[in-house]
Amino acid sequence: MSKVIFTPWKAHSDLLTARSQFYPAPEYTGPDMRAKACATVSAWKLRGNLPHAVEATALLTDAILHDDASKNSVFSIRATYAAAFCRFVTGLVDNKLHGAKKSMFSRALDLGLPASFVELRHEATHRELPSLTVLRDSTARSLEWLWGFYWRGVGADSFSGASFGGELEELVREVLGQVGALVHATTDGKGVGSGGGLSRKKRRVQMDLASAAARVVGILKESRGAESVLAGVMLREGWLVPAGRRLGDTLTDTISKWDPLLQMITEGHHSFLVALTETMADELAFTSTGSSITSTKSDPYSEGVYTWLDHVLRSTRWELHRRYISVSYVLAVCGESSNHWTALLKKSICKEAGSDSLPTVSQNLGSQRQSSGESGLPDADDDMTTLKKFGWDMADTWDSRPLGVV
Repeated sequence: MSKVIFTPWKAHSDLLTARSQFYPAPEYTGPDMRAKACATVSAWKLRGNLPHAVEATALLTDAILHDDASKNSVFSIRATYAAAFCRFVTGLVDNKLHGAKKSMFSRALDLGLPASFVELRHEATHRELPSLTVLRDSTARSLEWLWGFYWRGVGADSFSGASFGGELEELVREVLGQVGALVHATTDGKGVGSGGGLSRKKRRVQMDLASAAARVVGILKESRGAESVLAGVMLREGWLVPAGRRLGDTLTDTISKWDPLLQMITEGHHSFLVALTETMADELAFTSTGSSITSTKSDPYSEGVYTWLDHVLRSTRWELHRRYISVSYVLAVCGESSNHWTALLKKSICKEAGSDSLPTVSQNLGSQRQSSGESGLPDADDDMTTLKKFGWDMADTWDSRPLGVV
């Protein structure tokens, strides 16, 4: 006897319609139907048996629609983002909702949910609200993750072309093959003319490299989940960590070759750096869970990944881009799965921070703003700029009297 499943929608086509409204096809040019999709899900919620992924998609999408500084205060926008994001994560990993007790990080690992989502949920719940930039980025990444986790499987008519599974990996490998040749060409030979400037050949190669980076950014924007696929292929297939390297071999040449390209990609698509650092942290912490500390310490690949991650987190070359990274996530991963390289990484980060306390996402972002001065970073002071439009400004002197006291 077949199992009876009760759904809040009348027909499966209703769910597919909601999916197309939440995730319109790239060629779609009609009106924005996301508000209607949110209203539909709200009605389904009243009927019961609504999958958490559907509800979370509606909450996150509604938070994006609420993001209008001309109608809502900045604090209201941040609170709406935080509430939707926290409910999305809690519904997936709360140990009181599902079976045997496990840590939230363990449940996130089982589901394939980025562990940085759990850390950001903890920060939004127990500390200060994260910045608007962090919340916007995390919400967009959450919707991308929900597509792969739930929506992609509700029907056979997925419309994202070669954006998933093996086809996406093959596309990434093809592009990396072309980009890799350009990366090595930028450092082969002297490349300097008699006048001390760049040679014509090297300028042409650098222009080709910028064009290749733009192509990679285009793939990342069009293909949901492509950031993690690209980061995984670059790490595991010998692009960033050469396959034949031995323990103790320097990565200076490799880093100098790939750094410019990685920064170009990050400038065009900020989520790539988040996915790259998360993948590096996961490679150090979770891929060697069953290995002994001694074997992990002597693993050339783990050493290479550690060198790259330490470089991104500490090098001045990446200073302007580190505001997109959750350092607290990296530290949380180091604490969750301790081995030689995660312990070394945690010690390095804490020493750099000047204390053993875990810096939050907001603290990390704030420190980058202070160090950057008036460098014109996008979205660095968007909260304050918006408040000034409504008549708010910074006080010249601090008044310690309680509110309401004249």
